[in-house]
Amino acid sequence: MEQIMKKMMDMGMRQFMDESRKELGMSDETYLKDCKDERELDERFMELEMERKQRMLVNDYIACMQTAHNRYEDICYVAGVLDAVKMLNRLGVLTGIQVSEEKQQNVLGICHI
Repeated sequence: MEQIMKKMMDMGMRQFMDESRKELGMSDETYLKDCKDERELDERFMELEMERKQRMLVNDYIACMQTAHNRYEDICYVAGVLDAVKMLNRLGVLTGIQVSEEKQQNVLGICHI
């Protein structure tokens, strides 16, 4: 999976991912509400009286969760792209393209990822 994601990022997939997610996110009411709630909770968290060590632990925990979730978002996006290519290939929409069902290494035939 790491090689697939690296190759897709090298091909400019990061920009597509960011633009697509931003566009969809900004039009999703649930996501926007969750972002608002997150900002409010962040303000309340900052107002808590905590020792420096405790605050650092909670901040590290939150950062770790965010990093894991961001990585999983990328994995889901790549999985969606690969699934879409497979589906289009099975439907016969794509011609002359070989997709490896087992190891997901050939995407769009030309690019070996």
